[in-house]
Amino acid sequence: MPREELIRLVRSVIQPVLELFSPQQVEEFDDDFAAWTLGVGTQGVAEKTLALTVPARGLDTTLVAGMFFQVMMEASRLPAGPRERVSFVRKKAKDYLVTRLAGQITLSQFYRLLNLIEEEVDHYFARQDWSKGKPMVLEIREPALPSPEPRHLAALRRAMSAIELPVKGRRKLTPETLWDFLRGTEGRWFRLLDFEASFQVNKKTAWSYLHLLLQKGMLIHNGERANRVRYALAAPFQAGAAVPEEA
Repeated sequence: MPREELIRLVRSVIQPVLELFSPQQVEEFDDDFAAWTLGVGTQGVAEKTLALTVPARGLDTTLVAGMFFQVMMEASRLPAGPRERVSFVRKKAKDYLVTRLAGQITLSQFYRLLNLIEEEVDHYFARQDWSKGKPMVLEIREPALPSPEPRHLAALRRAMSAIELPVKGRRKLTPETLWDFLRGTEGRWFRLLDFEASFQVNKKTAWSYLHLLLQKGMLIHNGERANRVRYALAAPFQAGAAVPEEA
């Protein structure tokens, strides 16, 4: 395994994690990461030691780096292709961050972070040959064509663009940012509070936008009241839904 390239990957994925969850530690990041690289490969980080939250200090750079390094090592040994390895790393990162750092950033920021991690890891595995444990060689490929957007997400984007949104003083609430938020929910139920926190708006504003999306058939309501109310994407915009082709 090319140690230097793997270390560069670890650095590229943990820096944005620290910037979001523990910005006060960014100034010391270079020194902390340099200290970690001196012992990488000799100090294994067992899963039981990954207590990533330290109340007085936020995140520990060494532990976050160790977690990503370990997960990448595990992924490299999977008897699967690059896509499966990328999914494995994304799931592990999501599990660690949700378990230990839930509520510290908005849902939208969280999924942007996961997408960034996935992009970096995908680029890394795409250039490696992990087959049969042989030494890795740089694989030369033709530039990949961009993958078509899944049909349910394309339908969601079209529906969102057709809605006339209130714009006065609502620069954060645009068709694009709303689409990004709804895409990030992945069809799961979410609360009014999640919407408020994501866009940093008050309850009245959040409710008015969610009510509009309900009226337009883009969301469904769980039928509960008060703090038990939940929203989710309507069936046509869920993954696996039978979505008609655009005319």
